[in-house]
Amino acid sequence: MFDREYNIAEPTEEIRPYIKANQSGYRSLRRRAVIYETDGKWFLQACVVEGVTVNREIRKEASRNYARAVLFEDWLTLEELQEFIAQILQGEFSLGKYLLKTTSTHRQWTRERQPLSNYYMKYAGYVWTSKFHEPANAMNGELLSPKQPYYPDLHEAVKNWLPYPAYQGVTESRKGEVLLFLPETRAYFEDAIPNGNSVDLRIAGVEANKLSLEVKGAWWDEEGIHHFSENVHDGHTLLNVPDTASRLDYVLVDTAGAVYDFQQEDGYRHTGLGRKRKTDNDRTLLSIVREACLKGEGPTIEFKPFINPENAKIKEVIKTVVAFSNAQGGRIFFGINNGCELEGLDEELSKWAKTDAMEACNQYLGVLKAKIRDELRGDVYIDFNHTIVDGRRIAVIEIIEAKEKPVTIQQDKCLYIRRGSSTTKASPEEWRAIINTPENGILAPWMRKY
Repeated sequence: MFDREYNIAEPTEEIRPYIKANQSGYRSLRRRAVIYETDGKWFLQACVVEGVTVNREIRKEASRNYARAVLFEDWLTLEELQEFIAQILQGEFSLGKYLLKTTSTHRQWTRERQPLSNYYMKYAGYVWTSKFHEPANAMNGELLSPKQPYYPDLHEAVKNWLPYPAYQGVTESRKGEVLLFLPETRAYFEDAIPNGNSVDLRIAGVEANKLSLEVKGAWWDEEGIHHFSENVHDGHTLLNVPDTASRLDYVLVDTAGAVYDFQQEDGYRHTGLGRKRKTDNDRTLLSIVREACLKGEGPTIEFKPFINPENAKIKEVIKTVVAFSNAQGGRIFFGINNGCELEGLDEELSKWAKTDAMEACNQYLGVLKAKIRDELRGDVYIDFNHTIVDGRRIAVIEIIEAKEKPVTIQQDKCLYIRRGSSTTKASPEEWRAIINTPENGILAPWMRKY
């Protein structure tokens, strides 16, 4: 995971300079929310403040009012956004005449840099999130009102009204959140064109030709890591990466060290621009699944059936993610039983999402990603993917060993580790072994209270 920070108590101190730095690329800040009324009180289904870029034509729309729900829209200045954030921290804000009071005790913010292709918005940049209302059952029934569009339920309204690339309906984990979508407009990766042993990178942005930019990164082969740094001229640069490379990472930075965008890819996963070059065919996801079936469950391998994200068993998955993070990493395979037999997911996925299996699996992994992200405490790199093996769809979560340990679960004082093929609670001695690693110092400060 690249550039992610939790528990930010004063977000405006970081948001204000970022928006000002991007102000030449922003048209305005649009706020949209979906709220609903229950027992005389108004609740937040979701709220998004979106930085609208100058290359987008978006007309202002009037809020849509229904008997027990409102699809709200207004436009904010930077000062009004700062006031809105302050109100969220205080636990109360108004959308027009509608007053909302928080039900969440943890309203600190999380910030995460996103590449071009992500779960939140259609652009590269920062996403800020804060939980305002704890997830609850949304109102039932249709949204029907004179002179207003019809929606069969609140989830369809959210899907249409808010600028999410995808929304998972009942299983959506972003319910009750306030989100800020702040695109990076100064400079970002627009495309990567592979050509033999090179990759021609195209960089766009309103200041791409004014900034002193370079692309820093590395590629890997059997001999290990190979570093590179290339300057950007006239909106592009050329990376020399041999076909033997099994992995490629690069970051767009300026000479002062400011980060604008990033890209990571290997034989079966990618971020941002997607998989843009030839990679190691011997380590495809299909071969990784076959290899896991031969080895069976162990310190780095866990098999799971389909688990409904709303089922309590999802906690077992989260605990295993934590255990792998605190050890040497590992993979969780969905659709393989304990006997190492491929069972697949298509039937259960189609029932769950009521759509075709491929789209259902993408939705499923998106929900798992959000649920895991919301539960973890610590910086963890997790990759989500799926493939077809012998006619059966298998989903895979790969967890990379955490650079800073321990990784834990929010509101859980237990530390989970991997023992053989089982995920268990760590003993006091094992706590000390993880916490006292050189990377973490004598004792991680946030753990001292325990």
